[in-house]
Amino acid sequence: MSTKLHFLGTSCMVPTKDRNHLSTALEYEGNIFLFDCGENTQKQIKLMKLSIGKIRKIFISHWHGDHVLGLPGLIQTLSNTDNVKKIEIYGPVKSKKFVKHMLECTIFESSVPIEVFEFSPNKGEILTVVDEKTYEITCSKLNHSVPCNAYAFKRKDSLNVDVEKARELGLENNPLLAQIKEGKSITIKDKHVKPEDITYMKKGVKICFVFDTRPCEGIDLLVKDCDYLVMEATFLYSKHADKAQEYDHMSAYETAMIAKKNNVGTLLLTHFSQRYKKIDELEEEAKAVFPNTVVASDLLSYKIKK
Repeated sequence: MSTKLHFLGTSCMVPTKDRNHLSTALEYEGNIFLFDCGENTQKQIKLMKLSIGKIRKIFISHWHGDHVLGLPGLIQTLSNTDNVKKIEIYGPVKSKKFVKHMLECTIFESSVPIEVFEFSPNKGEILTVVDEKTYEITCSKLNHSVPCNAYAFKRKDSLNVDVEKARELGLENNPLLAQIKEGKSITIKDKHVKPEDITYMKKGVKICFVFDTRPCEGIDLLVKDCDYLVMEATFLYSKHADKAQEYDHMSAYETAMIAKKNNVGTLLLTHFSQRYKKIDELEEEAKAVFPNTVVASDLLSYKIKK
């Protein structure tokens, strides 16, 4: 099952006719993890023909409205979706308070449990937010005007069977392969087979999500050597570097410099200021520094290649 990124919204602060408030979905093993949930997110999900019922976890970077105004409606929809058993929300300090206030703004009682987890990493610290068998999600502290977290999804390294070697030993489709995958040795036809004889380690993939920040240590710690970096490029450095600094955001140039500095595989830009009707200049500015840059647009699906 392939891993994909779905860009539900790529605007900041004010949506435009072409760009929705920010939200990015990560599709992995039949589940959807949502990173931020701006206004109108659930309609974008439907336009992309994604299943709302597959949303398992929602990660909030911070509580400015353009990143969370779609949350109340989405929670109500999830609560009334048959196969949803629990809603999990992860965010910075005061997330429990903000979710509580959001849910009290309308007449609503959730039919499923809503769990809110708060994480406030210190400067220079990476915290583990989720740790499952095949993946983990960590976070670090960003430099914004309010508490703000960056997140990293890491698919763990996995032990894979070399099909040709397994076939040579008569192990193709053999139930004993399950033991090999667990790192155990087996015996077949009086031959002792060790895991290292017919397996190889498949390296995992790391995808980072960094929104609303100035350059800081927390970014470098989290995104170093990552395969994919989804990051804000709110302003053009060539025209509005002062605005980026004033409002605690990034320019396309600065984001590209971070990708270059940290040996990132692919940079995907999002969170564009409404002042730019077209984003060609943002793309040019970033690619001049970091050629392997993709400029996201609303309703873009991007397949993770590793």
